[in-house]
Amino acid sequence: MPVLTVGNTSIPYEVRYSTKARRKRIVVTPGSVEVVAPQGTAWEGSDGLLAFLESKRRWLFDAVREIEAKHRKLLTQRYASGAKLQYRGRWLMLDVQPGNVEQVEIACRSKLHVVVPAELEGAEKLEAIQAAFDAWLRERALRDLVRFGRRHEFNLGIQAHGFQLSDAKNHWGSCGQDQIIRVHWRLIQSPAAAMDYVVAHEVAHLLHRNHSAEFWATLGRTMPDWPERKIMLEAWEQDHRAV
Repeated sequence: MPVLTVGNTSIPYEVRYSTKARRKRIVVTPGSVEVVAPQGTAWEGSDGLLAFLESKRRWLFDAVREIEAKHRKLLTQRYASGAKLQYRGRWLMLDVQPGNVEQVEIACRSKLHVVVPAELEGAEKLEAIQAAFDAWLRERALRDLVRFGRRHEFNLGIQAHGFQLSDAKNHWGSCGQDQIIRVHWRLIQSPAAAMDYVVAHEVAHLLHRNHSAEFWATLGRTMPDWPERKIMLEAWEQDHRAV
């Protein structure tokens, strides 16, 4: 990965060439810098990527520092004792304590009890908690996905080729041509009935790859109350986007 050095700071970045790009631009997000350029852009020369990056050195340094500061503030607000995190439709309070552990440990008992290695401080501590929560939620999301999916397979007399979690940006679930059911892991934060609806919906797509009357009738065979669950999902989705 190429690196841009500004003073004593090294900023690694990735380059992505795009046929849709009309100009060179830089996208800065927490932990990553992406340079987007039109297909065919030269690396060197007065109009090349190196010259572009050189002209943006100070701006990039300031942008990375600002994004990282905002990210640390957000993590502090999100993963401090007393903050709340959504799990299966409920907002649970966090109790974060240092402890004699090698890695972050999470337990759910009316609260979310988080034990952090005592030597971790600052941004390193916050990032470790975030990574642990993401892994913890993913593990439970996969468990629920398989449990729900198996039940709907049995009810409809069909079988998927597998169940996987997804990070899709535009939909909560999908049923691919490979007959693998994929559901976004963040749905573990929604009410269980809403996540179950998404799973049932995608399992029904194994039989009908459309939203015809036959599809909805098939969904009704395994989940008669799907309209109420669909409304529940939509309500949670609106709240989820607002948070």
